[in-house]
Amino acid sequence: MKAQPINPFKTIVAILIPLAELGLGTIAADLIHNQLASIIVNVIIFGAGLLLALYLYGDVLKADWPKFRAHIWRNLLLAIVGVFALYALLAATRLIIKPSASAAAMPVLLSANPAAIGIIASLTSLFAPFTEEIIFRHVLFYQWRGRGWLTGVMFVVSAIAFGLVHWFNFNGDLLQTVPYMFTGVFFAAIYYFSKNIWQNIMTHFFFDFIQFLSAIFVFVMSLLMAQ
Repeated sequence: MKAQPINPFKTIVAILIPLAELGLGTIAADLIHNQLASIIVNVIIFGAGLLLALYLYGDVLKADWPKFRAHIWRNLLLAIVGVFALYALLAATRLIIKPSASAAAMPVLLSANPAAIGIIASLTSLFAPFTEEIIFRHVLFYQWRGRGWLTGVMFVVSAIAFGLVHWFNFNGDLLQTVPYMFTGVFFAAIYYFSKNIWQNIMTHFFFDFIQFLSAIFVFVMSLLMAQ
């Protein structure tokens, strides 16, 4: 596979996006004591990260879309199958590694309707498939293809980085990020063999969309129970 040129400036800026999101999100949580306002600011931060990633590498998505659309139903079905495979992979790695049972970090909601705030907070799960696939799969891995041993190194680096970026989701429990490193391997393999970033994006989107649907379900149930 022929190596493609890499833009160092775009690469560095893209790598800084998740670091800036996590850093600014932490600062916002410390400075803004109103939970709803803090979550809205966090959504804005991640939305800005998405827009910047699209600005930098939107050409990659634009170039791959016609090939994905040409067999869209087959590719969407493969994405759905990929979601089941991801859940099986997460379950298997957690069973083997046996991380602590601490739950993902969840803020204490001060609003009268925490379920509604949950929907707002889960909006970031709709941004992540685009931002994370651009950064962790394209920037940190796929653009390095055709470079021999370096391609393999970046394959591993991208998977580890993807796991580590979820560190805050588990109250700083490093062991709980390891299963996400394995999902990073899975996503990198999807990109390598499909050669199309949209296959990654749609698999990741369906996977994260379940979280958004869960937030909506909780909101609807809270309305029904309030009647």
